[in-house]
Amino acid sequence: MAKDLVYTSFEIVAEKAGDISLAVYKNYFARCPGSKELMTHVDDIVRGRMLDEVYRLMMNEDYSDEESYLNFEVKNHRLAYSVKPDMYGNLLEALKDVIAESLGAEWNDAYELAWQSRIDLFIKEIQNRH
Repeated sequence: MAKDLVYTSFEIVAEKAGDISLAVYKNYFARCPGSKELMTHVDDIVRGRMLDEVYRLMMNEDYSDEESYLNFEVKNHRLAYSVKPDMYGNLLEALKDVIAESLGAEWNDAYELAWQSRIDLFIKEIQNRH
């Protein structure tokens, strides 16, 4: 079985860069200006937990076991916080950018393809629920 490159990239980045959450949020807020205002009520601990869930979901190759969780989270984000579908894509692209930057010269076309495929799959799951 081939090793999942998205998962592998998380492993390498954890060793090389440690906690990337501040860099991810900085990139995300720059990419998606309205998101920062939506998250003003959220402290760093909650932001960390949210990003941990994003990491966990991005390491999944199949979302069939996540159906109930995704249904709840997407509905909750839409109704309680007015999260728009494009905000998910912006967050995932921000994460990918930070991962790529952290990998440096190790980032290659295979990682890019693996990440873009995973992002596309995840966004499709979100759009199906929005």
